[in-house]
Amino acid sequence: MRILAVASILCVALWGCYSTPTIEGFDKELWKTPISYCDQDKINLANVLVDNKDKLLGEGQTQIKKLLGQPSEHELYRRTEKFFYYNLTPGDTCTNVPTPKRLSIRFDALDRAKEVMIIE
Repeated sequence: MRILAVASILCVALWGCYSTPTIEGFDKELWKTPISYCDQDKINLANVLVDNKDKLLGEGQTQIKKLLGQPSEHELYRRTEKFFYYNLTPGDTCTNVPTPKRLSIRFDALDRAKEVMIIE
């Protein structure tokens, strides 16, 4: 009985460590919609994330994936830094977005988000 109680408390504590950040104005369902046309939805949502980056900085890869899903691409960089990239446009086929854009999230060696920005 005692082991069961300790295991339950440990599960609750670990689950709390992986909570998803809440960002006002960010539509998680719209974000996860595949890019199929040249609109500004993903770019607008990425701007909300960048404007609220203080809520993302310090979060781990698990929390970011819970919020944004799997990245379009990831890159392991020097000193065990890692980058997640999320495509915001379908490529160079859009006339209203001259250069393809991506959301970039940089993680440090301790798995904490250290930078959130939109790149071309």
